[in-house]
Amino acid sequence: MNWKNDFSSDNSVKKYDRFEEIDQVLKKQYYDYSGINHDDMIENAVKAYVDWIWDPYTVYMDADTNSGFMWDLEWETNFEWIWAVVSKKDYYILIEELIKDAPAYKAWILPLDRIIKVDWEFVKDETLDESVSRMRWPKWTSVNVTVERVKTWDDSDILDITINRDSVSVPSLTTDILAVWTKKIWYIEMSMIWEETDNILKKEIPNLVDAKLDGIIIDVRWNWWGLMNIAVELASHFIPKWKLVVQSKYSWFPDEIYNSKWYWEFEWMKLVVLVDGLTASAWEIIALALQEQANATLLWTTTFGKWTIQTLHEFDDWSSLKYTIWKWFPPSGISIDQVWISPDIVVAFDMDGYISNETDNQLEEAKNLFK
Repeated sequence: MNWKNDFSSDNSVKKYDRFEEIDQVLKKQYYDYSGINHDDMIENAVKAYVDWIWDPYTVYMDADTNSGFMWDLEWETNFEWIWAVVSKKDYYILIEELIKDAPAYKAWILPLDRIIKVDWEFVKDETLDESVSRMRWPKWTSVNVTVERVKTWDDSDILDITINRDSVSVPSLTTDILAVWTKKIWYIEMSMIWEETDNILKKEIPNLVDAKLDGIIIDVRWNWWGLMNIAVELASHFIPKWKLVVQSKYSWFPDEIYNSKWYWEFEWMKLVVLVDGLTASAWEIIALALQEQANATLLWTTTFGKWTIQTLHEFDDWSSLKYTIWKWFPPSGISIDQVWISPDIVVAFDMDGYISNETDNQLEEAKNLFK
């Protein structure tokens, strides 16, 4: 084993030398040295090392875990299990991303929840693939997960949640024309930002440009994950040409800016954007760009505040390091991890009304803004 590397301090080098020292002690004196699995020891040491970074989105994945992670990221719109993107962190499985209207979403699983048990069995000593395989079973069956939901650094809730597996077809974007008094409002509900999402929107636009719309409501509530370049494309339909949409800052690479494209079919159109505490990442890019560059009104509550983007470095043995590579900033340059994205109008969601008569009081309030 060679732990010599270019570390930041002499003390760090000494700490890495400790692995050699421990191995020498074990080699000379441990009664069953031949039974030690050094590969597993090193693999777990590397995982623990990365886990100490205060960043839930940075994780080391062994070959099995990495293959399972890549399987989850296959770009399909039909899913059959609970549908959530996960990673293994120490003793738990971290829920990183959810798909709107999929089983995990319907069971009120939340991003950054920690799954500590699957069907009452701890996941600590399992690989990610082993734990996930116990959650992947055919539709119309259920799985129980025990979730640790962290509230503060020293306070969390333990919840037992039953998830009903199902086969789900999730459209990335749907639209409707809403009648609000004598006005016509275009309602756009987005669920995912994938390669085809902007193409779906573009197919709708020719039928609407001449429809004499009176306004647009864009719903990005409960939306967690998406491709940043497609987010810029989507925002470009509502933001003046060449206006700044988002800027990114790296530690090693030059900063990048992403301007609105040449679309802007809805010049001067009144916009209302529905956001919530789980509007994150690429969706926050859209919401804040529309608020700052198109005078959009944001309605409900502060957003989640995921201001970083991750990339994947794969090693020769098929293991990988998923790590944060850059941080994004809105046109104003503010750092949303400090101020988040604040709504213009705060309207708490009426869950009782939604369950009893399927009334979305936040959408109704958005419609009222056009009366």
